[in-house]
Amino acid sequence: MKKIDPSFSEHLFRPIYELNTASAWLAGGLTTPFLSTMYSGGGSLPTAMAIGAGMLATGTYHGVKSLPLLKRQLKLSTNKKTFMSVKELRKRNNLEKIMTSGKANKNLRTTFIGSGYSWGSEHANRAYQVMDMDSNMSQVELPFFLKPVVKAMMKETEALGGKPWIHGMGDEKKISVNESNWFGHTCITGNVGTGKTVLLKMISVNALHMGDVLVILDPKNDADWKEAVQKEMEYLGMGDRFYHLHPAKPSSSVRIPLLKNYTRITEIADRIAPLMGSSGTGKAFQDFAYEIIYFTAQGLHYLGEPIRLTTIQKVISSNRRGLAMRVLDKYFKGAVGENYAEQLADEFADINADRLAAMAGYYNQYLAKDNECKAVEGMIQFALHNEEHYVRMVTSLRPVLTSLTADPLDDLFSPIDDIHDVNDTREIVDLADVMERGGCIYISLDSMTDSSTAGFLSRLLLAELAAIAGSRYNSEDKNPRRVTIANDEVHASIENNDAMMNMLAQGRAASMQMFLATQTISDIEAKTDEATARRFLGLCNNFISMRTTDPSTQEYVAAQFAKASVSQQQVRTGTFTDTNSSVLDFSSGYQETLMKTREDAFPPTLLGDLPILQYVARLADGKRLKMRLPIILNDDEDGEVAPWAA
Repeated sequence: MKKIDPSFSEHLFRPIYELNTASAWLAGGLTTPFLSTMYSGGGSLPTAMAIGAGMLATGTYHGVKSLPLLKRQLKLSTNKKTFMSVKELRKRNNLEKIMTSGKANKNLRTTFIGSGYSWGSEHANRAYQVMDMDSNMSQVELPFFLKPVVKAMMKETEALGGKPWIHGMGDEKKISVNESNWFGHTCITGNVGTGKTVLLKMISVNALHMGDVLVILDPKNDADWKEAVQKEMEYLGMGDRFYHLHPAKPSSSVRIPLLKNYTRITEIADRIAPLMGSSGTGKAFQDFAYEIIYFTAQGLHYLGEPIRLTTIQKVISSNRRGLAMRVLDKYFKGAVGENYAEQLADEFADINADRLAAMAGYYNQYLAKDNECKAVEGMIQFALHNEEHYVRMVTSLRPVLTSLTADPLDDLFSPIDDIHDVNDTREIVDLADVMERGGCIYISLDSMTDSSTAGFLSRLLLAELAAIAGSRYNSEDKNPRRVTIANDEVHASIENNDAMMNMLAQGRAASMQMFLATQTISDIEAKTDEATARRFLGLCNNFISMRTTDPSTQEYVAAQFAKASVSQQQVRTGTFTDTNSSVLDFSSGYQETLMKTREDAFPPTLLGDLPILQYVARLADGKRLKMRLPIILNDDEDGEVAPWAA
């Protein structure tokens, strides 16, 4: 009967009658020749052998028919970890063919994502059947010879947790998807310890196989993740382009100037001011912070000095008048002459005893009309602002700047390239330069010890990457090197971060793709608001979820799988007697109804029952997948390098 038949009903978890039939035929096939010899002598042996062969063939046929049901029912109660060597992963990703071909074949550019199957209505129907069983699944009686197998696997099954039967609804195979899917950006959710980092590790290695630049923001400094990426870089012959920054290990970290890449000065203020937050009355403080950061950056730019977090912090905290004096000094030397101080000494004295106020007054009275300078005007407004009001307005900004410039972050993210310091061999890495040359930047944010500063840094780093994306977008290079950005615990990076939203909306044009992991959708809503969280999810065309117990996340995942027609069977029985007509008047009835209803194709409650290292996915190309994730093992010999890179 075809599945499109309205009366079709699949019963995968019934007793395996085919196995009983196969056992009977096989037993008959084996015993027939012996019984024939025993009771009839050897004369009928050829005939008995032929009959036995036929019986064995029939038994084998029924045995083969029972195998799918045996496997399916075994998967109801067992689960195990799967492993894959990095060498096999390279083959799956066609690494050698991609690296050695003169021109990359788009059909080869696929990345492995695990073993699984496309979840459809048939799997939904099977799932609802199992959900209707009792907790012990007593309706399914495994053959006696499988019970020892289940018992032997029970310890590993329990360690992986969840309901093992969910993945058993389909027949898994190894799945790879075209890399073009990832340009749509990817959101990954899942409870702690369910396998998000294992997935991110595999995605990172896949990105290296595709030749991407890799930027990793790791809040926990996961040793396995870092080691896997570093070893793969060494195998690819790019070990010298693996850059690691870890605030807890400043002596061995590379250094990254965070405010080096920008197109307009306003970008500097746009990155730093939102770190204060902007809810309620805080909006006025953020606007004030934006303005003074802009004035500071503008002044430094006018002087031709590098714009660093440390410099901005010093100016705003205690040296705004000093910066203003240097800006005005440069301006007056250009507008009046090198000896302006002597020439205008009397005029300055008449205007104000305060030298800075005097120079500001002279500029406004005599020079501004014909020789206007925005940097000078900004410095005047900044430096001469009422002190009492200024101190009150920067109360919220100072702690942010202090945390970003405290030791050792001042040296790591606001480095000074001192060629005379021969003892400091740490490299200063320009993110824009790495984007063009290739390589991997692995940044351990150390959020376990200081979550607030880690959040500030992740937002500034993403803003720096957004600035590079904007520069790429505006350049004439229409095919820049592809960049993969992997950010774990992304909810710490998204608060007041327009740069991230812009990257999600327009990153594809700059050949940038993002993999953003968090625990739940509620985490994102808590850091932003419901509308921003929905926008964030809408901009991520790929959605992957491990086990999650958050209702909002469960509902969102279920919505990605839409609805499916689920078969429901209704049975009605009844008896009836009528003593008014006759004592013997008795009737009974039985009614069986098969109907279909539209239900969630992937029931939300199953998200809370997924075992560790399993996930469901909705991809940009429309696929809905149920997947199991292998653990990637590096089996390279020490120092092994790819043949084409040696």
